Order: sequence, then structure tokens, then C-alpha cells
Amino acid sequence: MNPDDLFAAVAIAVVLCGVTIAAVVMRSHGRKLLDELAPAFDFGTCRKVGLFGLVVEGLSRGFICRYSIQPASQHNPGGASLRLMVNGAARWSAETAGAGSRLMIKMGVLQDLEIGDPELDQELRFTAEDEGGLRSLFGAEQVRTAFRMVLETENFKRVLCRADRLEARWSPRDRRLDEDLAVVRRRLEAVTGLAEACGYVPRMDS
Repeated sequence: MNPDDLFAAVAIAVVLCGVTIAAVVMRSHGRKLLDELAPAFDFGTCRKVGLFGLVVEGLSRGFICRYSIQPASQHNPGGASLRLMVNGAARWSAETAGAGSRLMIKMGVLQDLEIGDPELDQELRFTAEDEGGLRSLFGAEQVRTAFRMVLETENFKRVLCRADRLEARWSPRDRRLDEDLAVVRRRLEAVTGLAEACGYVPRMDS
């Protein structure tokens, strides 16, 4: 074997070894995450999803709930998300509005609808296919109250609603929050409470 081939073989072996170690560490962390967060869900319903276990799924208030951890990277702050499987939802979203998004709103690049609540309209950027439907939904006091419970959870970033799911996201990644049982329980209670306030029906297939 010539020196170039030997170097290539060693380099490949080192890379494979690193990948194997990383996979073992992630799977171990996934098992620990499942053990720690399972009590947040209905008893006996929590399970890990995927190879590395950075996603756990279980029932809460009758909804199938999928909680995912997204590691931070150079170009992504990471975080956590909670997806509820629902039926009969409208298509809308609400997210915290930073300086960049506000500039693009003024330029007409991004949509920003008003729901009629000055506090929420000031703090968030709302989008929807049906503006009238969005205003009608948030015209209900129980929906605004439930939404504020989600908004008050630490590191809240956005809520995204589609016909088959309601999803909340928290960012940037903060292990102190994203993997804490009490925090995850509050997130579950807030998002399932919002789904109930909106009148969304649990979908029983994930």
C-alpha cells in the first residue's frame, strides 16, 4: 500500500470511528431524555421516535404529542418543538417579530395580519390564508388567554398551524429548558390548552 492509500485508509477509519462514537453518545442521551421526560405525558404512553431518540412521543389530553430536540449548529440556533396531531384546524401562524422581520414587513416582503389585539399585534407577526377566519378565531377570549399561556413559556419562538397539526417552537437551544421535566410539562399544558381553546379535535394517527 502506497503512502497516499494508507493516509486515506487511516482518515476514513478515524471518521468512521468518530461517527460511531457520536451515534453511541446520541443514543445514550436519547434513552436518558425519554426516561426524564416520560412523566410529562400520560402514564405509559411515551416512547422514543427515530434512531437517536431526540424525539419523544406520547399522549396528553387525548392528543398525540411529539416533542423534538434540534441541536444547535453554526447556522441554526436549534431549540425544541412540540407537535400536536389535530383535525379540522385552519392554516395560520404567529411568531415573535424581530428587527429583521419588521423591516421585511415594511418592505412588503412578509405578511403581517392584525387580529385586533393591540398587545399581541405589536409583539407578534401573524399570517393566515383566511384573515377573517384568523380574526374570528382570536376574537374569542378563551383563545387569546390560551395563546398567552403559550407565549409566556420561556424561549417561545412561534406557533404554526396546519390542517393536521398544531406546532409550537422554542429557540435558541437551551438544554436547561428543553430537557427539564417541569418546563416540558408547562409547554405541553400550554399547547394542548391552546388546541382545546381553538376547538381542534385530536387526530389519532401520527
